[in-house]
Amino acid sequence: MNLSDFEWLGQNIRAEKLLGSDSAPASIFLLQDKYGIELLVRDGFLFRRYNGNGSRNGFGFPLAVSENSTLKDALSFLVEKCSAEKTPLRFCLCTRDQKNEIDSCLSENFPRIKISWNSGRNDSDYIYLAKNLAELPGQKFHKKKNHIARFMRLYENRWEFKTFPQNDIAGDIIYIEEKWLEERNSSGGNSDHALVLEKQGIASAVEFHSALNIRGGVLYVDRKPAAMTLASPVSPQVLDIHFEKALSGYAADGAYSVVNNLFAKESKNFLYLNREEDMGVEGLRKAKLSYKPDIILDKFYGEAEE
Repeated sequence: MNLSDFEWLGQNIRAEKLLGSDSAPASIFLLQDKYGIELLVRDGFLFRRYNGNGSRNGFGFPLAVSENSTLKDALSFLVEKCSAEKTPLRFCLCTRDQKNEIDSCLSENFPRIKISWNSGRNDSDYIYLAKNLAELPGQKFHKKKNHIARFMRLYENRWEFKTFPQNDIAGDIIYIEEKWLEERNSSGGNSDHALVLEKQGIASAVEFHSALNIRGGVLYVDRKPAAMTLASPVSPQVLDIHFEKALSGYAADGAYSVVNNLFAKESKNFLYLNREEDMGVEGLRKAKLSYKPDIILDKFYGEAEE
């Protein structure tokens, strides 16, 4: 699929019930290489086959692109396809509701097929009320407000936040990613393949922002780029945060909390902000939980029993 196809998907996916970050057209586009995603539009659905490892191997939940499409038609195609290929029917990245829909449809129409499901906490999306991240109300956000207040005092009259793409700041977004990688490498971190793909993803998100409906922002200190964020819609209610980076000197002073808060203020037309999974990284999990998610969206993967 080419870039114009993804623009079309953004306009036509029936996204009313979608919450998961994997369902955002931009996310599918940006992760194609990382997970070897194969895509096909037919019978009123977008079919996604992930060729990654473990919980990233199998078909994602079929995404409707037509009002007249039915899950029965989608599963009929997948059952026939896997039978012809002599491969097991596998699913991945399905929410609990999507898993239940698949089970119900298979039970009614293909009673011989039963999926054995598993889930991993590392794959769960953290979803927050946008209003909470913007306003940080109540005692439970007291520490976050203190982090931000400290940054504001430290850099009083020296910081600025500019939104993308309303401002011509694409070069500054790329600059932050490149400097962030330099800092990581100089501190002994390895520039592994995943980080190389992430760098490519950020460059693509910036370059193709219009077709992918990407938006974001850059935090400046003394007119120098300090932190950035990039996001795109999953649905009219849910905005997915794809990337968020802060340079080390500013990160120590609370730049991550600040860019998170300032971008949330720009995104209050969305009900939810999906800040994606923690990948099993303990520090990341702790940070995501500290923002008090409204929903922890579990993901399931499974394979048809023999």
